[in-house]
Amino acid sequence: MDAKRILAGLAALALSAGAAHALDLPNPFGLFGDKKSEQAPGAPPPPPPDGALGVDCPEILVDSGAASLRVPPGSDNAAVRYQLSLGDMARECSMQGDQIAIKVGVEGAAVLGPAGSPGAYSGSLRVAVRRQKDEHILDSKTYRISAAVAAGATRGAFRVIADPLLVPYLGPQAADDYEILVGFEGGVAEKPAAAQKRRKRRSSATAASPD
Repeated sequence: MDAKRILAGLAALALSAGAAHALDLPNPFGLFGDKKSEQAPGAPPPPPPDGALGVDCPEILVDSGAASLRVPPGSDNAAVRYQLSLGDMARECSMQGDQIAIKVGVEGAAVLGPAGSPGAYSGSLRVAVRRQKDEHILDSKTYRISAAVAAGATRGAFRVIADPLLVPYLGPQAADDYEILVGFEGGVAEKPAAAQKRRKRRSSATAASPD
């Protein structure tokens, strides 16, 4: 047999043996799904997939002094035309890329006062999300709401589905990072004790989706 052919055959055997040995090696660089070594210790887990529901939603708080709106502002009971008040509220959270999209639904009513009469009554409602660690407002939207009081009635209802508020995903426990604020703009400040009670978690905040 030619010496060159013998050397070529030996080289081929060596390459084949090397390839077989390589297949038996463990995955040393975290390829093909084994990525445990790539995540730094203490790093937050990756966000859920886009559109995923069930993200831990922040709680809803009624902004201090903004649970109702009396018109005219600061008037005594006999001079009140109408008062807007908050009722049931709900929220739903889903993923939007690397952000949490928070959708808030609010129901409430306009109630006629002694100086009021049937008609359409309106006010400005603010929905915001605040970072807890420094109380910084990250996203906020204001809506002009309206409630009609029919002839012979004393109250009318309103309902708002806010556009999603977006905040960065910091981890699965979003309720520890953020809180949702809801309230009327131009409301009269409540007494401290009453305002403190308003900051408690509302049982209706855990209701189903506001859709």
